[in-house]
Formats: sequence, C-alpha cells, structure tokens
Amino acid sequence: MKKVLAIIITAVMLLSLFTLPVIAADDDPMVDGVITEGEYATMFEMKPDNVQTWTGGTLDTTITYYLNTPRDGLLFQVLFVGIVIPNSGFNEGDRYQIAFNPGNIADDQQPLFVTFVVENHALKILQHNWETKLLDDSDPAGADITDLIPEAVYVQDEENVVIEVKLPQSFFTIGDDYDEGEGYKFTETMKMGLFAVIKGHGYTTLPKAPTEWTVSALGINDNDVKIMKDPEDVGEHTVVEGAEIEDFLDAGGKNMSFDTFFVNRVQLDNIIMEGVDGSASAKLEEYGREIDGRADPYENFTFRGWAGFEAEMTRAGYQIDDGDPVFLENAFKATEAAVRGAGGGYASRLEIEVDVTGLQDGLMHEIRAVVELKSEDDEISYAYLNMDESSNNMQFYYQAPGDPPPPTATPEPTATPEPTEAPEVTDAPKATATEAPKDNATQDPGNSGNNDQKDNKDNKKGLPTGAIIGIAAGCAVVAAAAIGIAVAKKKKK
Repeated sequence: MKKVLAIIITAVMLLSLFTLPVIAADDDPMVDGVITEGEYATMFEMKPDNVQTWTGGTLDTTITYYLNTPRDGLLFQVLFVGIVIPNSGFNEGDRYQIAFNPGNIADDQQPLFVTFVVENHALKILQHNWETKLLDDSDPAGADITDLIPEAVYVQDEENVVIEVKLPQSFFTIGDDYDEGEGYKFTETMKMGLFAVIKGHGYTTLPKAPTEWTVSALGINDNDVKIMKDPEDVGEHTVVEGAEIEDFLDAGGKNMSFDTFFVNRVQLDNIIMEGVDGSASAKLEEYGREIDGRADPYENFTFRGWAGFEAEMTRAGYQIDDGDPVFLENAFKATEAAVRGAGGGYASRLEIEVDVTGLQDGLMHEIRAVVELKSEDDEISYAYLNMDESSNNMQFYYQAPGDPPPPTATPEPTATPEPTEAPEVTDAPKATATEAPKDNATQDPGNSGNNDQKDNKDNKKGLPTGAIIGIAAGCAVVAAAAIGIAVAKKKKK
C-alpha cells in the first residue's frame, strides 16, 4: 500500500510541473524594443559602403540587424531578430528583409523571405514564396503572419526605430519537413542574406546584386551567418577522489525534473509538449539511452533541469563509469519560485555539460549527473540525479569513437610437470629355509625388511607385501621337506 501511495504522490507532483512557466536562459534576448550590448549573438550593419543595389539607388543610412537563437535551450526553437534604424533614415513603408534557406530549398528555387514593415504606426510581418508550418500560404508578394508571431514589438524613441521579433520554429519548417510534420532544427549558423527596400530602392549585403531570385543566383547557400553565441566558459573542473555516491531518494532527494538533453549543444529531439518541456529522460529511453559517437564523434552532452534535496546542493557535475566525479563551477542557474515550490527551499536549476572529447577508446561508457550536498552540520555527501529509472534519470551511455583496446591475451596454461618416477622398491631379504613365516609381519616392528614396505606398499587386496613374501618362503620350506621325504623312501626301498 505504501509503495502504491508513493507512486501516486510522485505522479501527481510530476503532473503539477506542467503548470510551471518555461523560463528562458538569463542571456536570451528580451523582445522589449531595447537592444543591449551582448544581448544578441551576431550584429550586421547594412550601410552605404557594403551593399549592392539592383535598382540603382544609393543608401544614405545605416541599418543594423541583430540575430540570435538560444544556445541553452534550443529548447525554445526560435530565432530572435532585432533591427535598428536611425530616425533620420526611417520611412513608413520601408521594408527590412531576410532571405533564408532552412536547408532543403533547391538551388533553382526562391528562398524563404520574411519582411518587417511599419505601416500606420504598426508593425506588419510577411512571409514570401513558401507555405510553412506557421501558415500554408506561399504568396510571393507576402502573406501576413503578424498575428501568428508569439512576440513582436516596434518602438520609436528620440534616436531610433527598434524592431524586435521572435520567429518560431514553425516559420522555418517548409517543404518535405512540413509535409512530414518535422520541425526545423537550429544550429550555430543559418544560411541567409540581408535585404532592405528603402524609398523604393533595393539593397543587399550579399556580394552581388540579384539578377535572378533563386537560391543559387543570390548565393544564399554560401552565406552561413552565425546565430548562436559561443559556449560560455564552464569554469574550472574539480575532481573529487573516492566519493561514495548514493541514489537520489537515499540521499534525501525531494523532487527533480530532467527537462532537456543536448548533443553538442543541439537538442536531441524536439521534446516540447504544448510549450512545456520536461520529458528528456523519456526521450532518451526511446533511444535506449545510447548515443553512438563512432561515425559522428561528439564533443559534449548537457543535462538541463532542476533538483531539490533536504540538504543544500553545493556543486554539480558528472561521473563517467565508476570514475571520480567531476564538478563544474557554474552548473547552477537562476531559479524561480515555482521550482522551489516543487522541489523545496534548496531546489535549483541545473545545467551540467559533460566533456567527452577525451573518450576515444571505442568503448561504451556510462555517464551520470552527480551533485554534492552539505547538511546543516556541514557534512558532505554525494548523490545521483536519478529519482526514478525512466522519467527522471540523468543518465545515458556513450559509445566512444576510436579502436577498442585489444582483448587481454589469455595466459597459456603452464605445462603440468611430469610425475617423478617412483623409487624402485628394494627386494626384501629372502627368508632362509629354516625361518618360519611370521603369522603377521606387522607384529614384528624390528623386522627391517617388512618395516621398509609397510608405509606405502599395501597390495590391492589389502595384504602387506611382507606377508606375501613370508607365505612364499613357507611354501618353499614345505616343498623342500616333501622332496626330502620322497628321496628317503626311495633309498629305503
């Protein structure tokens, strides 16, 4: 009954987590009309000396484009776009555009365009040339997707006009991917080109002014633009030797959530469920918890989620096989009240990045997330983040690249030494004809002939060898006596 009750309570707690808000990483752009230094991964300036025109115009202003996709989540599967236009160069009706190839547009086809335009003091967003998962309209002049964009702002202050937009994954899902219901997967770069139509004249930062509007003619595939920030320094690694690590519940674990799993900082799969994550462990189960790096070696894997114990977590890290755990300096992330409500006052968000570049031995390795705990009495202990086997278990197996070590040779058996030859048995002294046989040779311990043999030469019928010799000697005496009698009788005759 207690076991059933515990399962029910755990299920209720897990279900309650689906009401928690999805929290973006601290360094994700805020769609608020204010662009701060370092907020975006990439910044490009479109200015008079770096643009080509296909209409003969001359650009007389500088337009700045900003791009970013969340490095920590790719969880949100979005592209943030920011555009800053000086008031002196801004006109309502001007169009600020980006052309994309999300990876599956043929060279002889037109790219996917998005247009941002301010009309009647309102921002409008259009998609061109392709039906997308966001809207099944391929109008080359632009289909209005403004109301389908989750976040978009247009702000004008004393100096600039600022446009900020969060384009969802569904906007980039087209063609075969759209038909199959798959989602576009962001990586560190995206194939794209920047465009603008200012006062009716067109400009682009691509090397050549377009004469045709195909992917090939525009050179989109040759223009990989960085959209993701470089990995942050994960800080110093600390190895703790000889740590004894307990399972989550045995160590006083209260609750946890394994939200997202990243392979080379790219999400293993789209595991968002109605806008709420939290199923990374179950997703790993679908893969048998095994990642094969032999054909495509990996650099790192990342566990992302949160955990709470009865004691304070002081460090977090990972363990490979049965080795000493490695703790990271900045694994703890900003934690909101909802997480502490579900996991207790010591609960914290975690992001544990596992460096596997040193695993090149061709073997299968078990990798598990570990935390260090400090009690109120300052006692240190260690725990795995494995509340249950499949739903919340930060553990997987990595098949490392490289050649496995040769198997250890089985030692050749040592030759069995040949048995030493048994010493030859010396003949017992012959009994004289006048000696009477002993009834039992063992009754005469002073008889050296019998004594030499009695320790190790009992015959198969259990008789001592000395007895056999005595019997034989007795028979010879009797035979000699019989012959003597016979000869005497003959002489008498």
